[in-house]
Formats: sequence, structure tokens, C-alpha cells
Amino acid sequence: MGTRLIRAGEGEILGPPHGVRDRFVIDSREWGGRVALVEHLLAPRSIAAPMHRHSREDEFSIILEGRVWARLGDLEVVAEVGDVVVKPRDEWHTFWNAADEPAQLMELITPGGLEELFRTIDHIEGEFDFASDPRILPYGCDIDMDATVPIVEQHALTFG
Repeated sequence: MGTRLIRAGEGEILGPPHGVRDRFVIDSREWGGRVALVEHLLAPRSIAAPMHRHSREDEFSIILEGRVWARLGDLEVVAEVGDVVVKPRDEWHTFWNAADEPAQLMELITPGGLEELFRTIDHIEGEFDFASDPRILPYGCDIDMDATVPIVEQHALTFG
């Protein structure tokens, strides 16, 4: 991949419109695995993922539109446009949109590769178990559904 302009809306977009949609902006396969960039489009009252941690990647989320709630370990925050949410590897986290309006964020992932998990999840139809689905296990993520349920219930969220 060389120098170029990536226009707004360019790139593969996957996921349900009433949940979380992912726009794949920079694919780590084109950058030797060093970095990926994914835009997350969060429908109102949607949660992006269960409480989880990953062992290999750091994530940096820049809020572009709306408000995004995040649980970072034991801390709950609300991020606004222009804020950056830092999610280091091995730290428990999740994020969601508890508002009645859409939210949008751009996520820098380093090293890259975790975006392939997003693609995998986006292609799964119907119900699946985040914690034990064999398609998810290779990505080095731990899932805590017990910590997720209270967040979903408190904010009336859906996975889409």
C-alpha cells in the first residue's frame, strides 16, 4: 500500500444496520501486520462487544460522532467527539452507544490482525457464543459475559 487518499465511506462495510457496522479502512495485511484502522458505526442502544481483553493488540478509539460509553477495567466513561479512548492489551474493556442517536468512532489497532476477528463476527449469522465459538478462539481474546449482562440490562442495549 502506498501513499493515497481514502475517501469517507470507502472500504468494505459489514455488520447489521441496527447493531454495530464496521468499515475496514486500512487492512493490516497491506501493512505487514503493523497496523489496522476500522471505523465502527454504532446504532442507537447497541454494544460493540462483550467485556473482553486481547493479548496481542492495543486499540485507540477516536470519537467522530455522538457519544460512546466505555468500561475500562472498573472505570466507566462517556467519550465525546474528539476524545480518544485508550484500550491497552490485556486490559478488560467494552464500549457501547447508550444514546438514541448513532455514534461513530475510528479505531487504530496495533499491531494489526484483530480486524479479522471483526470480519469473522460480521459474517456469522444467528446466535453464537462469544466465549467458545471456535471461529473466535484463534484471536487471543478472553470474554466475560457475566460482566457484560449488567451493562446490557442497565442501558437497554442489543448486539444487533
